[in-house]
Amino acid sequence: MTTATTAGAVRDPLTERYLASAAGRRPAWPATPDPARLDRVHTALEDRFLTRPVFQTAEEAARLAQDLNGMMDLLFSLPDRLFGGDAHAFATAVGLRPEQARLALRLPGQQPARIGRADLYHDGSGFRLLEFNLSSALGGLETPELNRLLLEDPATAAFAAAEGLAFPDTLGLLAAHIVRTAQDAGRAGDTPRIAIMDWPSGYLETAPSIRTVCALLAPYGIEAVPCDTDAVREEAGRIMVDGSPVDLVYRYFTLGELTADAASIRRAEELLDAFARCGVPVLSPVRTSMHGNKRALAMLWEDRCQETYDGAERDLVERFLPWTHELRPGTALVHGEETDLLAHCVRNRHRLVLKPSHGLGGSGTVLGRSVSDQEWTATLAGALAGGHIVQELVTPQPEPFPHPETGEPTPWVLNWGAFLIGRQYAGAFLRGLPADRADVISYGNQAHAGCVFQAA
Repeated sequence: MTTATTAGAVRDPLTERYLASAAGRRPAWPATPDPARLDRVHTALEDRFLTRPVFQTAEEAARLAQDLNGMMDLLFSLPDRLFGGDAHAFATAVGLRPEQARLALRLPGQQPARIGRADLYHDGSGFRLLEFNLSSALGGLETPELNRLLLEDPATAAFAAAEGLAFPDTLGLLAAHIVRTAQDAGRAGDTPRIAIMDWPSGYLETAPSIRTVCALLAPYGIEAVPCDTDAVREEAGRIMVDGSPVDLVYRYFTLGELTADAASIRRAEELLDAFARCGVPVLSPVRTSMHGNKRALAMLWEDRCQETYDGAERDLVERFLPWTHELRPGTALVHGEETDLLAHCVRNRHRLVLKPSHGLGGSGTVLGRSVSDQEWTATLAGALAGGHIVQELVTPQPEPFPHPETGEPTPWVLNWGAFLIGRQYAGAFLRGLPADRADVISYGNQAHAGCVFQAA
């Protein structure tokens, strides 16, 4: 059931009951007498929070888990499905430069890891997938700590207890995945020592978040050391960081950083070869990033891929993934008909969004409805040089949130970051903005963070 209000739509009876409860009649803020815990959440999720949690029924969570697994399966199948198993051909098709493809595929036998965060909008009828970040360097992993802090509010805790609410432990599931990966490589028992590692230039920005993840993994028996790649030493067949051996490298560095220049490529080759010699697994392997490229999503809508689907796969793509196509000269399949792609994009400005294939955090995204005809046409022309996809615009349904000062319900829209670890749905990280300024919902646009409670 969805109930419409002037402040947005109430998606389900559970949310409706919350808004009518003592907890839902005023803003809910994370609070704790332990300043270190609060500081970790502020560091990880910034100091902007939604004024209430969001709720998910068990049925919705189960359906989302099924859809995310199906989509990840499709993305991982693309080299075999479309390129005869030629991973280098697939790498070229998603836009990797030759040196990037060589580095991504340098270590034969490595398989992409099933760790990712899908960015989703809910349009009132269901979730729609905007992009699938397949990587270990994911923002929002710390979100369950926000759930725990909200439960320290008596009214919120009482509502959660009465409704039997819980939340997936994202970091707990990740910790279990780390232990399994290290054990499969013969590297450790139940308490591995890992290095959460970024490239030196990236570490300047990511160090606070990495340190937070390290601290939050400690209760799961994982000693996690924050570092950049310059801290790595190879001694007597072991990878050493801070004078002690590590059993697994948890990767924050990106393929773009590894191939920024000739010196970076040489250093990256040395590192990856050292990890391989010492039998230290990298989570997730660099090759995983090929499958999280937005051009890979666009392939799922190409007619050559559609011809390979069974009925369930076709239903999943048509229902869950908005029409998506790489922007290039020529024709495309739109609503079952071949049409000139550029002409279609020009005619349908209000219904489309343009995105860089490798962009992060909404950077470079242009909504056709937010620019003039002339600006849109010029932007498309510039993007034809390569590296962009065009996607059907999904309009998220606004939902009511208490105003931070008055408590009155006001409409906000949400970007759901839904985690998949292994084959398990591992909860969601929310970013939200007021409905009147939510063209692109990202931290770069000052979005607020939030969390989800799930009916058992």
